Parts: sequence; C-alpha cells; structure tokens
Amino acid sequence: MPIAEYALFDGLGLAELVKNRKVAPIELVDEAIARTEKLNPKLNFLVYKDYDRARAAAKSAVRDGPFAGVPFFLKDIFGFAEGLPTRQGAAFVPLFPWPHDAELTARSQLGG
Repeated sequence: MPIAEYALFDGLGLAELVKNRKVAPIELVDEAIARTEKLNPKLNFLVYKDYDRARAAAKSAVRDGPFAGVPFFLKDIFGFAEGLPTRQGAAFVPLFPWPHDAELTARSQLGG
C-alpha cells in the first residue's frame, strides 16, 4: 500500500491491511509520527512524544484484536502508561511519572 493512502482507511481498515500483510505496523507508526510532526505545531494535540516505545511495539509480534498493529494516542486521563509523564489532563497538576499501566493501556497493544 502506498503510504499516501493512509488517510483513506479507518482503524479497522488499517488493521485489516496489517492482518493481510499489505503493510507492516512499523510503516503505520512511521506515517503516524510524520503526520503528527506536521500537524502538531498548529494543532498542539500531542504533549509527550513516546516515539521510541511506539516503534519498539510496532516491531514486536502483533497481538490479536480488532485494531492489531494500528498505532494510537493515549490521553493522560485514564490512559496512563507506566513511566510516562502525566498531568492527568490538567496544566496545574505537576508533571509526574505514572507508576503502572492503566487498565485501558494494559489491554492495548502497548500494555503488558
């Protein structure tokens, strides 16, 4: 799949492409990162960039599930990941690392 077609698919469509080996998860992660870097300066939607962990997860075995192999963002409200900084979605909360994966994260491709 030419990566230019990325935006033509929803998450389930991208997962189907991964399942059928038409695209590798690392290609989707790299495309998501490229689009994030292009759009974030204007939209300011991403606070913490955990690109290394995303790339490592994309290179590991793909888990089963409807969105297997598809990258996604974690909001730091109920989507905490062990060791990643959080303010729990509030600018007045001091930044601190979360001690464990939230249930949402643990059930995702990122979690253990």
